[in-house]
Amino acid sequence: MSYSSRQSPLYRQPSSFFKRSQTVKAKFFLPGVAIAFSTSLALPAFAAQTVDLTILGTTDVHGNVFPTNYFDNKEINMGLAKLGTLIKHYRKENKNTLLVDSGDALQGSQLIYYANKYAPKKKNPLISAMNVLEYDAFALGNHEFNFGLQALGKARSEAKFPFLSANIFLNGTQKPAFQPYLIKEIGGVKVGIIAFSPPGIALWDRANVEGKLEFRDILKSAALYLPELRRKSDVVVALVHAGLGGKYGPAYEGYSASTGLPPENVGEELAKKFPIDVMLLGHTHQDYPQEMIGQAVAAQALKWGERIAVVKLKLEKKEKGWKILSKESKTEPTVGIRSDFEVVKATQEMHQSTQKYIRSAIAETSEGWAAKSADLEDTAIVDLVNEVQREVTKADLSAASIFNSTLTLPKGKISLSQIAALYPYENSLTAVRITGKQLKEYLECSACYYNSYSPGGEAVNPKMRAYNYDMVAGVDYSIDPRKPEGQRISGLLFKGKPVSEEQTFTLAVNSYRQQGGGGYEMLKGAPVVYNKEEGIRELLLDSLKKKGRIEQGDVFRKNWQLLVPLDRDSRKFL
Repeated sequence: MSYSSRQSPLYRQPSSFFKRSQTVKAKFFLPGVAIAFSTSLALPAFAAQTVDLTILGTTDVHGNVFPTNYFDNKEINMGLAKLGTLIKHYRKENKNTLLVDSGDALQGSQLIYYANKYAPKKKNPLISAMNVLEYDAFALGNHEFNFGLQALGKARSEAKFPFLSANIFLNGTQKPAFQPYLIKEIGGVKVGIIAFSPPGIALWDRANVEGKLEFRDILKSAALYLPELRRKSDVVVALVHAGLGGKYGPAYEGYSASTGLPPENVGEELAKKFPIDVMLLGHTHQDYPQEMIGQAVAAQALKWGERIAVVKLKLEKKEKGWKILSKESKTEPTVGIRSDFEVVKATQEMHQSTQKYIRSAIAETSEGWAAKSADLEDTAIVDLVNEVQREVTKADLSAASIFNSTLTLPKGKISLSQIAALYPYENSLTAVRITGKQLKEYLECSACYYNSYSPGGEAVNPKMRAYNYDMVAGVDYSIDPRKPEGQRISGLLFKGKPVSEEQTFTLAVNSYRQQGGGGYEMLKGAPVVYNKEEGIRELLLDSLKKKGRIEQGDVFRKNWQLLVPLDRDSRKFL
């Protein structure tokens, strides 16, 4: 799909400001004074000088420039091209506008994957788009490190705006690895912008950063820089690539406290402990139009460029600096917004190369693969995912679901888009350490996918989605729907020997499951032993490209079964 200059105008004006948001304003009163004066008479000396300041915030754009799903070429309301039109609209509305990003821009889409893997000498398309849009500052998120420090350094050198982080240091030193903060004067107002990155990068991207960088406690790092920044600034803006934590959610999500790393989601505590005026969050992919925490107005735009955060401040000039009279925020969607021509022009060549790449063959097979009954019997197509996960993590076991039961990989060439259909979600790969007791609980939870056995009855429980039915490779087991839920797993063996409750295993799972998603609470809090924030889909693609040819016999090993007869076509028990 290409984009022409005819698509650049904004044809839908953004919704009226703060229509549904809660507004918090400082009380301000100026008594009215009746004054008669001619056109040559100067304003009274006590007339207040005020400035309106707009701060625009994007986050978790994840490599999305074009509003395109590369796998099926469908239009989606997301990306920097659409955001660019909104950004220019708000700048036209108020010249005193700052544009910042709270991290995770440089990974996540096929565009940025192709650029880093297959066109590393060409300009980074995300940086090109951000340069066109004239960003003022960029906070480093965890995914900025996924392609390695060399790729990050290249992107940084191409950027016309600073990369910020106040809690990343050169290993073993007190020297910040990136600029901790920036002070920018706009409309006569000094705006201090500071950024924080998640400490979990030390675990998630260990291979890229170990021995080179340290990712320290956000709150302790804030204590080093925020008092100084407050003294130098009229307004303090914190770009926090982390969740709020506190009443909003757990402090630890992507890793556990047992790793020894500082907590991840500390936004609420940060805003309460330090004099921050504006907090723009990221990392959690949530949408927060406006939260008032401490003296800060906090906002977070939805992921992938689906929304932009818009903060408006009104300030009054005082004898010493400026006083904030009011602050309010919202998030604005990209629905119905045209793509910005300048952003499209700057990235079109890489976009077209990516589309060609998506349609390319990555491997071959001499037999057809089918997912039709993959949730009713052990199949090679699920084992393909499990074996790649085990190979990457070196885990004892691996768990995977079937996301698309209509998928087939026909005999012949396998295209990149077919593998994308096999694994359509943006899950990353993790591995946790569990006990034999937890493994049994895990399998029993999964076995609830089946109805209680009744001849002629439906085999699958309609209340449980297929993506929440996990099949585990690396152990042998049987499922008996004739037995009550919680007692259906039998014959559980590891390397031919019965599994004991005290035995421990490493289990490769996707990031959603690792956090207890889908009702798998027994995994929540399990020690994380592997997490490099690698997309499972990309790992599958890399594995198949490397092999060039894949046959079912390369990955398939029948290790689980249902102990009751059923008809796979009607999906009913016999």
